[in-house]
Amino acid sequence: MRTRHVRVSGLSTHVWLPDGVPHAVLVARTPYGAAQHAAEAAGWTAHGIALVVQDVRGRHGSPGDFVPYREHLLDDGPELLAWVRTWADAPVVLLGTSYGAHAAVATATVSLPDAVAVAVPALGLGETARTRGRVLQLASRLGWWLTHGVRRPWSDVVEARRHDAERAAAVSRLTCPLLAIGGTDDFFAHDTLDLWSCWGGPARLDLGPWDHSLHGARRARRILSWLESVLAGAPHDGATVTDRSGHETTGPPPRGTVRLATDDEHTPWCASLTVRTPDGSRREVAHGAAFGDLITLGPVVLTPDERVSARLSVRSDDFPRYARSRRPHGPVPDHHLEIA
Repeated sequence: MRTRHVRVSGLSTHVWLPDGVPHAVLVARTPYGAAQHAAEAAGWTAHGIALVVQDVRGRHGSPGDFVPYREHLLDDGPELLAWVRTWADAPVVLLGTSYGAHAAVATATVSLPDAVAVAVPALGLGETARTRGRVLQLASRLGWWLTHGVRRPWSDVVEARRHDAERAAAVSRLTCPLLAIGGTDDFFAHDTLDLWSCWGGPARLDLGPWDHSLHGARRARRILSWLESVLAGAPHDGATVTDRSGHETTGPPPRGTVRLATDDEHTPWCASLTVRTPDGSRREVAHGAAFGDLITLGPVVLTPDERVSARLSVRSDDFPRYARSRRPHGPVPDHHLEIA
């Protein structure tokens, strides 16, 4: 394996090359430290694949200020992709996990790569800040903001809105292959599913009982298998969904929604779907919150035993997961769960 450290558009960029000519180049942009991908690079280069990872602006070795979900308005991603194409005589694949998936998708919409592979995508400021029902996701966002020392004011998060329709329109115009890996226990499982379903080109979905860490998902193996199909000119598409027992099914996973008997658009409600575990306790398999009469839970993948023991609860508060409402709540409205 050969290594290089260069600056592209002034940003710290690490390059790992196989000993021979690479037959594909994976390109990623991350706020979590490009140099930390050395062990991963050893695995890719052993398969003849090059890896290029860049620190996004304002993080680790790259100068400037880190402004999450605004840095893609700069030319950093497209300029990195163009630079790789000056020396790579092989397909160039944008790669990204979590925030890096946002960076990959944002670049792809303005500078088409040969393929895109993303995992547990956190696709935008509003998408990570609020549920589909517009309720502020407090715990996951506040912790991330503080952990990464973001200077952007918290008010930006509070005021952010989702851009699902705009993104769906943008990715529907993309013709390159996509691989989307997601977990049913991940914060952003619904975003993984939506990205896959809206993609314009051949799109492959791998969804399983994993959380945001993707522990046990065999992410690299899945990417390698898909990449081999891309290089062979027959990219995998469709969906494979794995439940907690390890049973696999094909086709889109069912989505869960909760219908509430209310016409109040100003009161938020929180829903939690749980199943019984072998030791008799209960485990949450889906949750959501919304203003109005429809709560989106996202994909719900259950074993037969879990489906029998599933129980839905709706309440007016789920702090600190969601921000508390200042409005007084009345009784919980009548509700029912739909999984389809």
